Amino acid sequence: MQSFWIYVFITIVLIGIGIGYSVYDTIQLKRKIKTLFNKQTTLFKQKGNHIMFDHYYKHISTEEARCIDDITWNDLSIDQLFRRINYHFTSVGEEYTYTLLRNFPGHNIDESIMTNVTEDVAYREKLSLILAKLGRNANNDASQFTVNYQKKERYNKLMILVSFLPVLSLAMFYFGVSIGIFSLIVAMGVVMGLSVKFQSQSDLVYNDLFYAIKIIDTANEIMKLNDHKSNVSKMKSIKWMSYFMLNDDKNEGNIALTMINAIKQMFLIDYHLYHRALAILHKHQEDFATYFKVVGQADASYSTALWRTTLPYYAIPEVAVEKVLVAEEVYHPLLEHAVANDFKYEHSVLLTGSNASGKSTFMKTMAINLVMAQGLNTSTSERFVFQPGIVATSMNLEDSLAKGDSYFIAEIKSVKRLIEVLKLALPTYIFIDEILRGTNTKERIASATAILDHLNLHQNSVLFAATHDIELTEILTHFDYYYFKETLTEDNDITFDYTIRKGVTTTSNAIELMRIHNYPESIYNHAKTQLKKLKQLNVGT
Repeated sequence: MQSFWIYVFITIVLIGIGIGYSVYDTIQLKRKIKTLFNKQTTLFKQKGNHIMFDHYYKHISTEEARCIDDITWNDLSIDQLFRRINYHFTSVGEEYTYTLLRNFPGHNIDESIMTNVTEDVAYREKLSLILAKLGRNANNDASQFTVNYQKKERYNKLMILVSFLPVLSLAMFYFGVSIGIFSLIVAMGVVMGLSVKFQSQSDLVYNDLFYAIKIIDTANEIMKLNDHKSNVSKMKSIKWMSYFMLNDDKNEGNIALTMINAIKQMFLIDYHLYHRALAILHKHQEDFATYFKVVGQADASYSTALWRTTLPYYAIPEVAVEKVLVAEEVYHPLLEHAVANDFKYEHSVLLTGSNASGKSTFMKTMAINLVMAQGLNTSTSERFVFQPGIVATSMNLEDSLAKGDSYFIAEIKSVKRLIEVLKLALPTYIFIDEILRGTNTKERIASATAILDHLNLHQNSVLFAATHDIELTEILTHFDYYYFKETLTEDNDITFDYTIRKGVTTTSNAIELMRIHNYPESIYNHAKTQLKKLKQLNVGT
């Protein structure tokens, strides 16, 4: 019996050490987060490309046709934008922001939180601490519990008896110390063996599950901070489980917590917590989905507020109910020395201009600002007025080519999806760069005319198309024409101002670019001679 009380005493001491370590960790955390916002940095290092942020989006996305699809995501380099914005404290915030950038309906950031984060230091530090305690959990999938998760394992009630084997074995000391020690060792070996086996079989879900429990606790703290009524009482029986959520990876080197985890294994505690927590989450799936959004929205709002401070300037978009698109001093958020432009949409747009003059960049600027306006309530402009809608592009076909499609087939498939999305009868912003460049001139112009006319006829569409085929400006007379130009300097170099202008380009630079890039002079001169002949023959129409 004396041995039992020694065992209890050691356990209490270890728990005390663990609590002490937790208090120390909180103090250190408070010190770190005080300077993060002003230094425009993150508490955690940016993760590698192997980390997935799309779990939550994939679980809830039943209306993908309305969201940013993979082609548009890649065309606009939204992955890069996401990493530029990523000042999150939690994996929940990362997944929520990813969903925002997919423009998934029903998800948004909170301007009131962003205002408090920016202007109220005390609020910012409290929110930061709450989120930092939850922290990141790389590649976790706690969001699976926001939908109807079906557990594969059944709870075995016999495990309750097995868990008490080490305690029951103490009775064997009555028959002698040697027998008692042997019985205790055997009992502990059996239970710990079962515990290790259980953890190896359910490690991923186990990790997700206990992160989910911490999410509930975090949501409760955030709702209290924001003076919102908390409904966590529905799941109050799950709160006490958070005290047993000890992560060996996070607390590496903490001997006390390592020993506590060993004690948990000794009594198969994780097995019972696992099944109990799963049952609660399954029963309150909708509530957990709400708590997940509370945490995600708060962290996304903090991250976006911090990101805004890194921008030269930004605007909170103005939302219109009719077809409107106005941008003043709009620039691309990923370009270091971006050139700003003014633009007001009136009719479908046909962009012309020489190579590298800025056509593609302008379209990407407008498109990515539409994505940010709807997902982050932020535009990199002085003013941005728009009607919410779907954003769809066909600009960069590298992914399709990597899958084995020919260039023209990849183009055909990419443009077809733009036609299909208009069937939703929702406001849709369409951006096409160099339509059908993978075929001959005559068929390209004929097909491009038919496709652009079709897209233009839909009253819900806002259409931008860039082309080198000047002939299209003579055919699509109901479009508005804009162009970008270059200047040939005195030292025979080409410069661009990347400024959009009304009208049609009158210049081209492909042959001059060959000269600038040191092509053999014979090729350059031959090309110029052939160009003159082609113009005389009026080839290309």
